[in-house]
Amino acid sequence: MSDQKIKLDIGCGENKKPGFIGIDIDKNSDADIICSALELPFEDSAVSEIHCSHLVEHFTPDEAQKFFNEIYRVLKIEGTAWLKIDRDWTKRRLLRKDPTHKYRYNPEEIKEMVKKFRVKKVARKIYRYGWNLRNKIFVELKK
Repeated sequence: MSDQKIKLDIGCGENKKPGFIGIDIDKNSDADIICSALELPFEDSAVSEIHCSHLVEHFTPDEAQKFFNEIYRVLKIEGTAWLKIDRDWTKRRLLRKDPTHKYRYNPEEIKEMVKKFRVKKVARKIYRYGWNLRNKIFVELKK
C-alpha cells in the first residue's frame, strides 16, 4: 500500500476537490471524513498531496501552527501542500465577512510557521475575480 497516493482536501466544505479525500469538521459538508484538521486520522508520512483553501483564517495563530505541524506530520517526503488563505483588505472586513474567521495573517507570519518544510513558497497576491479584487495568500509547501 506504500505506492498508494493519498490526496486530502482539508476543509473541503461543500466543494470537495475531485480525486481527493474530503476532510471537514462540518457534518453538513461534502467531506468523506468528519474530523478536526488539527488531528488528522492518518499515519505519519502517509499523504502525497494536500489541498486546503480558506481554512487557516479560521484558526488562531496557535491553532494555525498546530495545523502546519499536523500537515508536516502526515505528508510523505516530497509530498506537497497547496493552500489559499483569505487575507481580505482589512482585519475588520475579514472578521465581519464570516463570524468563524479568527485571524488575519500576513505572509511573514505564515513563513515563520512553515519553517520546517524543505520548500516553502508564500506569496500575497491581489487578483481580479469577476469584477472584484481579491487579496489572498498562496502557499506551496514540500516536505
